Amino acid sequence: MRHPRPIFSFLIFLTLLGNAAAQTQKGFLGRTLDKFTSTSRELDPDAVYQPAPRWTFALTGDLRQAEVSQKQEFALPYAILGPDDEMIISWTPIYLSSILKGKTNKAIGLQAGYGNLSIALSKTFRAEGTERVFSFDYLSAGHAVQVQFFNLSNPVNYHMTYSQEDDWAYREEEGITENPGNMRALIVDAIYAFNRRSFAYSAAYKGNLFQKHSAGSWMFGSKLILGEYSIDPSEEMSGWTGGQARQTSAQLSFGGGYSYNLVPYHRQPYAERDKGLRNVTINLTFIPMVTLFNQFTSTTYQQNDDSNLFEEVDKSVMNGKLLINYVARFGISYSVNLFTFNLSASKDDFSYKGTSGLTFEGYKSNDVKTSGNFSRWMIAFRLGKRF
Repeated sequence: MRHPRPIFSFLIFLTLLGNAAAQTQKGFLGRTLDKFTSTSRELDPDAVYQPAPRWTFALTGDLRQAEVSQKQEFALPYAILGPDDEMIISWTPIYLSSILKGKTNKAIGLQAGYGNLSIALSKTFRAEGTERVFSFDYLSAGHAVQVQFFNLSNPVNYHMTYSQEDDWAYREEEGITENPGNMRALIVDAIYAFNRRSFAYSAAYKGNLFQKHSAGSWMFGSKLILGEYSIDPSEEMSGWTGGQARQTSAQLSFGGGYSYNLVPYHRQPYAERDKGLRNVTINLTFIPMVTLFNQFTSTTYQQNDDSNLFEEVDKSVMNGKLLINYVARFGISYSVNLFTFNLSASKDDFSYKGTSGLTFEGYKSNDVKTSGNFSRWMIAFRLGKRF
């Protein structure tokens, strides 16, 4: 397990907040701690059980798979001699597709937190390529904010079609890059529940709140994705697009959906430290989203003849079209005393589509039909204890 420092830093931060909160005259840190960890005054105690905030530590494990794909369609000119040695310009259609797809990887991790706040780090093991996920989340009854940093590195599969099948110059090529491609993304999810009286979104995912009776709520959701997809500029696939080897994207989406907590069983604790507590909660959440801001930037590289290094020479910016994406979540929680076992599944699917540009041997085209997709699914296990 690498990079434990973020978890330790976060624990120190929370400890400082806790010390500040214990003072009679609370300062800014104490008020901040109360804001994010105190129990909600809006929730009906007959609908949701809110124990006092505690330190929580958990072991996590998950199965996950992510992929990023891209398609480009464009035409390049070439000159041929016609009758009477007349120069005729013809256009060759080109179709190029690529996909960076991770295997179904297994990952283990640690999670630590206090009250509604937690931080987690996980890493794959015995997997092809590399994949790391670092996350911070705030899960309360009516609000949820999760920040994730995602890093995936794997070889890229590609397929190229040059010209049309009935043309003498027609050819197809497909293969795998020699060097791994890389996908990095910062993903921020925010959810707001309109039913703030009898519904606790986090009940099935964290073990900090316990739904007593089944209830649901209409939800408002937003998602921000800042992504970077790159390959080695020396790859043959990069040469087919004039040296394009790096794409960055910025997407901002908003939407609305519904979330429902089904509670088959709940028993209130009968002693201190939640002794006797029993709870089973199942959550289903589905939120379609409209991507209102969708900007995509392609960077072109060329090799320097003197240094043999690849240098950035051009950028093309594309503003994508409005698209419908979605977020789907499923979670089940089983709690006994201070222990909570969580099983959850999630699916994210976000796309971009528009017209971009490229420069190829002095010719510049601003009519490159470009589309792409980022998707990820995950099945996660969590065993936590409140102290």
